[in-house]
Amino acid sequence: MRAYHDALARRRLGAQETLNLEEVRTRVAAAETMRQDGRVDEAIAKLTELVEHPRFDAFADYEDARAAVYLLGDALAAAGAFEPARAYLRRALAAKGAWEGNATYARRATRRLVEIAQEAQAYAAGLDDVKGIPAQAPDETRGEVLYLTGRAKEAAGDPDAALAAYQKVAKTSRWWSQATYLQGLIQVERGKFKDGEDLFCKVADPKRQDKSAPVFADERFFQVRDLARLALGRIAHEQERFDDARYYYYLVPRDSERLAEALYEAATTRYEKKDYDGARELLDELSKIKVHHRYEDEAHILDAYIDLARCKFVDADKKLVAFVRDYEPVRDAARRVSENERAMAALLAAARTGSDAGGVDVGGGGLSPEAMRAVASLVRLDPSYGAIVRKRAALEREASGLRLASTQLGDLSRALATGGGVRPTVTDDGDPIERAREARTALDALKHQLAELEASKAAPDKVAQLRQEVTALEARVALAETVTTAREHQEAASGADLPDLVRADAARATQLVTQSEIARRELGQTEGALAKDTLKRLDLRLSRLLRRARLGRIESVLGRKRALEVEIEAINNGYLPQSAVDSLDAGRYLQDGEEYWPFEGDDWPDEFVGGDAL
Repeated sequence: MRAYHDALARRRLGAQETLNLEEVRTRVAAAETMRQDGRVDEAIAKLTELVEHPRFDAFADYEDARAAVYLLGDALAAAGAFEPARAYLRRALAAKGAWEGNATYARRATRRLVEIAQEAQAYAAGLDDVKGIPAQAPDETRGEVLYLTGRAKEAAGDPDAALAAYQKVAKTSRWWSQATYLQGLIQVERGKFKDGEDLFCKVADPKRQDKSAPVFADERFFQVRDLARLALGRIAHEQERFDDARYYYYLVPRDSERLAEALYEAATTRYEKKDYDGARELLDELSKIKVHHRYEDEAHILDAYIDLARCKFVDADKKLVAFVRDYEPVRDAARRVSENERAMAALLAAARTGSDAGGVDVGGGGLSPEAMRAVASLVRLDPSYGAIVRKRAALEREASGLRLASTQLGDLSRALATGGGVRPTVTDDGDPIERAREARTALDALKHQLAELEASKAAPDKVAQLRQEVTALEARVALAETVTTAREHQEAASGADLPDLVRADAARATQLVTQSEIARRELGQTEGALAKDTLKRLDLRLSRLLRRARLGRIESVLGRKRALEVEIEAINNGYLPQSAVDSLDAGRYLQDGEEYWPFEGDDWPDEFVGGDAL
């Protein structure tokens, strides 16, 4: 931008543009409104034009200028452009007087840099960004650095250093709950369950009200609090302290996203304690939620096995039969979805965002919307899958804008071309960059047609041959783009005039389009591999549970057989089974010399013992 301003000044274009403090304030206010309205790209353009203006440095000591630099970094981060965002946010930290007074934008820049480091999982780079924060910074700001230090040390395999950093995070920091929870995880991984439990209790304490951490934390505090309560329940469960586990699970509130998880695990603890009535109550409460959740398949099996443990063999068998009937189609649906990349991406996107998966088209029909919703609810996504999806979405969004910018730069380059030493507007060979762009567009159309051909179940051998030819064409187009871009850079590198700058940027844009295509393809392959792994794990889990259901049916048959044997033994010993007492069928249990008088519904006063109260 500075180079363009210099070139425009040499041509006496734009040199007369004025910039004063009032104009700075007006532009910052307009950009902030755009940012709040979600018009991130417009905010970036407006703020870049302002911050890179030659006269902007004259206002660097004013709060409005600091706001402009911070907002530009924040908007770039929101768009996924982390590297330029980090550069502007570091500039906000290093500005003269940035840490004087309230240091509003310096503190906000620190928070944003820490968030970028965590989202990109670039902890070492994030620590380098915030290394210049002064020692007299507020506790809240120092807590940001300490928490990021702990994450960096933990990622580097140094849990001792991570613990030391986490322990220094003050309760006034928004990261206090996360730091305490992660300390507990480290202690549990070391086998120090008591120390881990004490740390989890600090976060999970139901008495922690308005005078404590929630005042300083963000919305993530309540998510971490529920995770801490689940962790406490799991530690107690592992140590067979079933009553303590039930209490910890009970602390998870009804509006929590973890409620189904807590109810299922609590029911498991009661089942293992042989408190079958308590387990039944918890499963009944879980069924009242009436939403799909990731544990519903295992909850169905547990429900049936509770009936087996209570000798209700008929009920258990009915539930196991229903499980096999309902979940075999779900497993088959997961297998079919894994064979269709588009359906797989749509299904996992619905699972990740919580949208309705019933409308996902697998192709060929035969799958009900309810089966698709069940698959979406049961998949357990790897955290890295969500990160890859976000990266690919950001790349596709930026690549679309990059193509438009490349076209505009090419048009501008031709418009600026003159006879004085730059490329003519029209040549016999045409514009190499434009020809490379046209070839890339044609190749994209061909790849789209090939995808449609695969979706239509064309002959696999023909599709494979066409895919090989498309791959070869793609390699040739990439090579042509690289050669063209290198030549354009070489031609434009020697000049600093406006046409040279535009040509260099046009060549750079073409190069970035090629690189983005390669990166998008690699991300797509990684995303597909992770998606297939997710559905494969679901297939294995459902297959295991289906086998367990069939084994449970065998147990129910054996249980009914044993119950009949016990009943026969009791009859032979002269005892009527409970089902025969006061029954119309009691006569079939009597021997030849016995009589049975059924109850006729009349109560006689002399039959009462001890008065009417009994």
